[in-house]
Amino acid sequence: MNIIVMEKIGFCYGVDRSISITKQVKDLYPKPWILLGPLVHNDIVNQELLDNGFEMLKNKNEIENFQNVTFISTAHGINPNLIEQIKKNNNTLIETTCPIVLKNNNKIIDYAKKGYDVIYIGKHNHQESDGIIDYIKLIENVEDINNLDLNNNLVVLTNQTTMSIKDINDCTEALLNKYPNALIDTIICPATKERQVALLKHLDEYHGEFDKWLIIGDKLSNNTRKLSELTKNYTNNYHFVENINDVKVIDFSNTINLLVTSGTSTPNSVINEIVEYITKNIQ
Repeated sequence: MNIIVMEKIGFCYGVDRSISITKQVKDLYPKPWILLGPLVHNDIVNQELLDNGFEMLKNKNEIENFQNVTFISTAHGINPNLIEQIKKNNNTLIETTCPIVLKNNNKIIDYAKKGYDVIYIGKHNHQESDGIIDYIKLIENVEDINNLDLNNNLVVLTNQTTMSIKDINDCTEALLNKYPNALIDTIICPATKERQVALLKHLDEYHGEFDKWLIIGDKLSNNTRKLSELTKNYTNNYHFVENINDVKVIDFSNTINLLVTSGTSTPNSVINEIVEYITKNIQ
């Protein structure tokens, strides 16, 4: 079996940065250290933090009850109203938001203040979209655009940074058909886009009966789910796996080419463990 690992794999810059900042908190700030949610969408990463003394906030409505606490934002951003609540009662906020997400959110707030209806392609109840929810009209697909009823001449389309190229293209076409004067200001995180482009390039070649795909990442990771959705458009011979236990139950018989990719919050250690297991036990 020929194992092909994609060129771009493992943590992206934003995830790596968020984890690095959070780990430094232990040496710089007193306990308690409370995460405002899963730091990144990978259970292995989050569990390691919990095992090392960090706590996870269960209900954001309880923030006003905390005093002298060190809160840590997630890599996905934080609602500005929440920032105000946190800074009361002598609490400290450590920002670990991905710089790309932060830049996109600041842009969205600016559009909203200028009177635009900001149409935002994203996922309901995702931390990134929740972080900017007060300034946007959240849509998930073309159908949601068809249901829009806007009377504003100022309309702009933007998005959650981990959506797929297909999501963006489909929604852009639909919005311009309905609102021809709409401004398009979409963005896909470069690491997310690089992985999608590499995946599509290889899918063109490897989508036959004897090709199999592994998409490695947490089920909560939107950018990983998008890799899975793109793969599904080409082949059913794929598996969305989180860890080595998921891989051990897969039937690799008759597989000639095995292609491996991952989401941007998947640790290299997990990828390496999976590839090593397949190399030793399946070849």
